[in-house]
Order: sequence, then C-alpha cells, then structure tokens
Amino acid sequence: MTKVTRRSILRGAMCGAAALTITPIRGLSRAAMAASEATANGKFVVLVNLFGGNDGLNTVIPSHLTPYTERRPTLSLTEGLHDLTGGWALHPNLTSCKGLWDAGQMHVVQKVGYPNENLSHFTSQNIYSYGVRDIGTNGDGRGWLGRFADTYCTNPVEPLGVVSVGAGRRLDFEANAGEALVLDSVPNFNFDVDTDFRSDHELRQRTARAIVDTETAPGSGSGLTIFNTSKQAHELVDRVQAGVVGWQDPLTYADNTFGRRLKEVSRLLHARDEFGTKVFYTGFGGFDTHSGQLTRHADLMSQLDVNLGAFVADMQARSMWDDCVVIVISEFGRRNFENGSFGTDHGHGNAFMVMGGGVDGGKITGDMNEEDLNRNQPAFGYDFRELYADVIDNHLGLASAPIFPESYQNTGDIRLLKT
Repeated sequence: MTKVTRRSILRGAMCGAAALTITPIRGLSRAAMAASEATANGKFVVLVNLFGGNDGLNTVIPSHLTPYTERRPTLSLTEGLHDLTGGWALHPNLTSCKGLWDAGQMHVVQKVGYPNENLSHFTSQNIYSYGVRDIGTNGDGRGWLGRFADTYCTNPVEPLGVVSVGAGRRLDFEANAGEALVLDSVPNFNFDVDTDFRSDHELRQRTARAIVDTETAPGSGSGLTIFNTSKQAHELVDRVQAGVVGWQDPLTYADNTFGRRLKEVSRLLHARDEFGTKVFYTGFGGFDTHSGQLTRHADLMSQLDVNLGAFVADMQARSMWDDCVVIVISEFGRRNFENGSFGTDHGHGNAFMVMGGGVDGGKITGDMNEEDLNRNQPAFGYDFRELYADVIDNHLGLASAPIFPESYQNTGDIRLLKT
C-alpha cells in the first residue's frame, strides 16, 4: 500500500500544474548550451501569419492592370497608394513598409502558394503547417518547424530554439524531440494559480520548488518522469524570467494584439545570446474578409504596419536588425473579383513580404498580367517552401533539405538575401 503524505500531495499538485502549463523539456545542461551558442550566428527569423487569408491584391496592388479596378469596382484602391516599381503599389496604410522598400530592405514575392490549391482554411493551414502538400502520403506527422527543431534545436537551447508567441501550439511545432516554447506573454509565463487555493498560491509554489530542488529523484518509472518534468519546468520558467530582466520597453508598440505580441518577441530577444532562438512565430487574425472588406482590411493593414514599424525601429536600436528577417505570410490570397457583400472570397496565390537589414529589397519577384487577373483567383507561381528554404539556407546558414521531405517546384528565381 502506498503511503499518502502531505508532501506527496504537494508534489503531485505541483507536477500536475507544471505538466499542464509547460510540455516536458529535454536537456538543459549549461555545458551543452554553451557549445551550441559557440556555433550560433545570432541570426533569427520572425514569421508573421495573417490568419484568415489576407487579400494580397489589396496589399501589394497591381495598379497598372485594368482588370484590377474592373473586377473590384468598390474594393479597388486608387488613391494614396505607395508606388513601388513596374506599376505595383502598397496599400495606403503601409507607410512603414514603404520606408523599408525605399531603404532596400523589403522584398515582395508574388503568386506564393502550393500546387493544386485548396480553398479550405483548415486544409490550407495544415499544408503550410506541415510543409507538405500531400500530407497523407509524404507527411511524417511533424510540422515543418518541428522538423526544424528536431534537426537544429536539439541542444539545450530547446525549447527556446523555436518560440510561438500568441499563436498557440499549432501543427507547425509538432516534433519528435525538439519542443517549441509556446507562450502568450513573458510576464504571464509562470505556473497556473490553483483556483481552489488562490490565497496560498505563492506558498505552495515555494514549497513545491523546494521539493524538486532538495529531494532525490525517484529511481525510475512515472515518478521519475513527473519529477524531472516538474524540475525542468521550474528551471525553464526561472531561465526565461531571468533572461528578460533589464529589457526596456521602447513604448512604441501599439496596445493591440499584434503590438503586444511583437513586444514579447523583443523582450525574448533581450536574451538571444542565451536563448539562441532561431525562429519566432506570431501573427494576428481577422483577415477572412468576406464582407465589408474595405474598412476592415484598412484597419488590419494599419495594425500590421504600425507594429512592424515599431519592431524595426526597436531592432535597429538594439543593433539586431541586420540579423533579422521578417516574413509576412497568410494561408491563401483572395479572389480577383469582389463579391455581393463588398468583400472577397477564398483564393490562392498571394503576395508575401520579406524584410530585414540583410534583405535584398526594393524588388519584386514574380509578375502578373491581365490574364492572371481575369481568372477567378490569383495564380500559383512560387511554392512557399522555396521562399522558406532561401531564408533558412542563406540567412540562418542551415540546410533546408531536411525540413521539407517532399519534393516541390524550385524555380531558382527567389533570391531574398544580399550576397
């Protein structure tokens, strides 16, 4: 018969909270972490997902093509545009992005998608998450960032090698060993309060921490697993909280969802030499604009631009902008024509924006003609994996081949980084 003591109950309660709050963490030895840091180049990627299917045609606008205004009599944008090149223009609210373009630090890739389009949010999101078009045949159950973490983040910097900020535990992060760190905000990255015992939460946490710090771990079995998971969870919380001490808020991020999330990325980057994070994944939603698009999309573009501008200035002030690449993505574009509700329905090929101090900017890869706009939806021209691979290979300096197990069209056209 197992003896039940107050200490075992405390231990069980603490372990349960840790297991629910933080997934098991593997290997946090400082010696191995130092070895990993010695080979790191300090470069990182921030992936910004515009959830819901952003309208690429009203983001990077083909103002030189007549069907654009003909097929969008109320939604086409013709005034206040930021001219780019070759007749292309940016949405009027993308002022900061235009500044990056003028500085040669933003590159646009047109017609980004995947073969044999699927107009379902869920299916398209899954394809982007897994990094595989034929998930049933060529998938291995892991997301593309899970494969990235399994390949390149298995040293003790994990689960800090890949970090999700405000995006939840998406399929992108499914891995065999390389866990991603998933959080909403650093200040709230801690142990959950037991709602039945709020008044003594701090005491219970101090007691639980003392147990894992001073007691000998069980020899084997589930007890050892629970003990180790709990101990490592406490270590990770301590490590993250200690790493961001001294971070200064530039007070330039907007007080909205995307602004708060980018601010957390900045906070985590305060400890980039210790954390070694290679990929931050974040974003915000609202881009499924089936109706009343004109005002809604303008507001979304403002939220995107203001906070990207704040992030760029923040990274420049911290001398990190040259090490950063930001990729703005969405699961698909929208139809070439407006619908009866003054919105646009699900389409396919989309405009992705890539920006950074080392980006070969002021350029557009891919073109569009009137025939393209007379189709139901923007055409597919560049596989999103070709874009990702260019950044992984030429910015992070890592081989992209293990990350994308399925063969895909590689045009060789995409050259996003300065040589």
